[in-house]
Amino acid sequence: MTDFFNDNPEQQAVDPGYTGSRAVAIADGELFDIGDMSRQVGFRWPVALTKAAWNDSVAWTDDDSERQVPQTEYSRLYAIVSKCADFVRMRNPSNDRMRFRVDRVPRDGKSQKTHSVLLQVLAHAGDNGEPVLTIRLPVQ
Repeated sequence: MTDFFNDNPEQQAVDPGYTGSRAVAIADGELFDIGDMSRQVGFRWPVALTKAAWNDSVAWTDDDSERQVPQTEYSRLYAIVSKCADFVRMRNPSNDRMRFRVDRVPRDGKSQKTHSVLLQVLAHAGDNGEPVLTIRLPVQ
C-alpha cells in the first residue's frame, strides 16, 4: 500500500476535533478496540471503530430489539468487521483508505429493514508507528 504512514492531519483516524493518541482515544471511548473479532475475520493489524461509526452502525439495545428487530451489538459489529475484511481481501488495496458498504437496520425505533451505510477503513500508524486500521464514517 502506498502512503500508509503519511503524517497528513487529514488522515486523522478518530473523529474530527479529537486530539491525542490512539490509546487515549480508546480509553476515552472515542475509539472502540475490536481486537479478537478483527483477528477472527483475518486482520493481522489492530482494528478500532470510531465512536461515530459505532453509534451509527453498531449500537443496539434490548429495547431496540423489542421495538424493531431482534439483534445484538455483537452481530452488528461482526457484520461490519467481516464485510470490511472481505472487501479489503478482494481488492488488494493500493492506498491508505477504502470505502465499503454494509447493510444494517437503522436505530430509529421503527425500521424493520436494512439500509446501506457507507463506512471507510483507514490504514495508518499507531502510537508507536505500528500499522493499525480504523473504521469510521467517511470524511466528506
